[in-house]
Amino acid sequence: MKALRSGQMFWNYGPEFNDMVNYFLSAVASLALFLASTEVAFADVSECAGCHASEVREWSGSQHAVAMAPATPDTVEGNFSNGRFADSDIQANFRREGEGYVIRLSEGGNSREWPVRYTFGVYPLQQYLVDVGHGRLQAFNIAWDTRAESEGGQRWFRLDESDQNHPGDAMHWTGVYQNWNNQCADCHSTGLKRNYDAESDSYDTHWQQISVGCAACHENAEEHAHAALDGKSLAPGVELAAMGAWLVSQGARPPMHEGPDSSPNQVPSCGRCHSLRTSLTDQGGGQVHDQFSLTRLDEPFYYSDGRIREEVFVLGSFEQSKMFEAGVVCSDCHNPHTGNLKAQGNAVCTQCHSAADFDTPEHHRHGRGSEGAQCVNCHMPESTFMKIDARREHSFMVPRPDISNASSSPDVCLGCHTDKNRDWSITEVDGWFPELYEQETWYHVQQRPSSGMVEYLQNPDEPALRRATLLEQQGQWLAQEQPSLVANLSASDQVVMRESAFRILRHGSAEHARRVGEAGLIDSSLAVRIAAFESLTWLGVELDSAPWEKVRGEYEHFLEMQSDLPSGLVLKARYLLARDFVYKAERTLEKALNKDPGYAPGTILLTDILRSGGRNLEAIDAINRTLEQTPDEASLIHLRGLINLKLKDYSKALEDLERATALAPDQWLFGYRYAVALFQLQQQDEARKVTGALLERFPENPQLQALMKHL
Repeated sequence: MKALRSGQMFWNYGPEFNDMVNYFLSAVASLALFLASTEVAFADVSECAGCHASEVREWSGSQHAVAMAPATPDTVEGNFSNGRFADSDIQANFRREGEGYVIRLSEGGNSREWPVRYTFGVYPLQQYLVDVGHGRLQAFNIAWDTRAESEGGQRWFRLDESDQNHPGDAMHWTGVYQNWNNQCADCHSTGLKRNYDAESDSYDTHWQQISVGCAACHENAEEHAHAALDGKSLAPGVELAAMGAWLVSQGARPPMHEGPDSSPNQVPSCGRCHSLRTSLTDQGGGQVHDQFSLTRLDEPFYYSDGRIREEVFVLGSFEQSKMFEAGVVCSDCHNPHTGNLKAQGNAVCTQCHSAADFDTPEHHRHGRGSEGAQCVNCHMPESTFMKIDARREHSFMVPRPDISNASSSPDVCLGCHTDKNRDWSITEVDGWFPELYEQETWYHVQQRPSSGMVEYLQNPDEPALRRATLLEQQGQWLAQEQPSLVANLSASDQVVMRESAFRILRHGSAEHARRVGEAGLIDSSLAVRIAAFESLTWLGVELDSAPWEKVRGEYEHFLEMQSDLPSGLVLKARYLLARDFVYKAERTLEKALNKDPGYAPGTILLTDILRSGGRNLEAIDAINRTLEQTPDEASLIHLRGLINLKLKDYSKALEDLERATALAPDQWLFGYRYAVALFQLQQQDEARKVTGALLERFPENPQLQALMKHL
């Protein structure tokens, strides 16, 4: 488990604040939690095996089957025969104790023994979960490398860096972002309910099956099995099958699907776990774009060309692809029960893409059988997470060295040609396919003028996730200048578009939101209903209707479930503020910052409360405490500069505004405000210099243009 201060929230409190929330927020136990045995864990699968023996046999050898397990000699891969790991920061000893496993950790001058409760994952690494009390399981930060010794494996290694996280830190292995219950449990177990109690700050987490079993995908598997025993017929859940067949491409004609369409439920069902998303309900199942809200394609999760940057897994990448748009589903390439590819090497691609056209040197420009001739090495480049876990992208983009250079994403060519540079790859690909660089990409779309963006948003042939991302990126001006467009998009047949459309209503007028938002309250998707309710609430709109009360209950359940995380507590505080419970909101933010003193969105909202009450010095103190944890947080430094301006401490104000501008050059507003402050303080030459530098970076920005004219 690799945790970030990550997650996704559904409100916008200024662009900088919302960006940070999106970045930080899509990481006493009950006795029953720890009494799960292998027999109990596999009970529901044994009920399926009578009729589905081959599927269960395939599953039993999969990583899903061992996603989590009680720590036993059959499941533990690590060396607990007096194994040892040590660096300048910690020393860990691993040993057997009877039938159990124990970690003795010396850190920060203290030593303690932790019994291992569960194994977590199996390849290429295995982590170990320990009980730290109050129902919490934590993922220990020393993992076992299960790869072969010849590949560098069969060793203990540290997931974070030495001297990086210390006891009491939010990112320490005992901290909130390495907590199993809220960061990883619902994807490694089946039918899991977190059962977080905000009052006691404790968990009573339960599962249907400890690992990822049949019911994780076939949610009515148990009822289906019981009905079969009674001679009755009952579907095991929503239809998930891949249907029809793909006809291989011929020349310029792409692959064609023949026969009935594959189930639209398969990809969002797989994507529930193979994605970075926010859980909206604690019900033990569901799908992305309904019970889960998918992270949009924003930085820093993704590069601006759509390539993966952080650990966002697969779905956000796949939903950008032409394959997804064409109707390809996961099981067209993967066996759904083993998780393995259906064919090896290029054969998995040539199921649909003619080998005569694509598996040739004329196409890939490399020698047959070479690494460069493998489709995946150009179209599914790898990123490594957790130090040794290499994962391939699923957007299947055509390599564009020019766009990689512009967006600072990894150059695919240089992944192999390590002795070359970006200029070389740009020239090389241009020589092979000169027309390629004339084609527009997602990176270009985001640079379009406003009219071009509106055109893209209305084009149903473009990937819905990209359009939804653009809609939110441009949400403020769209809600204010294009309300009819937002209303039309809120009726889209794509759930992700409806969710984003209702989410940006909060940037427009309350009257418009009231007219449009009511439809969102009766949407079939929970994600859409929550987005609509939140926008209406932030605008001070409250309806007297049964749908409103129903969604209010859903939203408050969501807030309670997420209030084990700092990001969830910030959302809860926003909700309290919208209802004028200012004191409760302040206390809630203090809880958030107690969980993570470096959580900048919590500090920003807290300073808003403090400043609104004229408590500016307290606001600066709050910022300073957070900057002790995250000293280069540009938004906080910028905010402190603005407060110092109000306090007429001009030297400190300019120092902060200048530093924030340097730390966040992509935030034009930081530089704009710095230039305005310089102008107001009679430093016109310096203001003109700063504005000129901004215009070089943002030449079409009308506010910067107007400022330069004024200067």
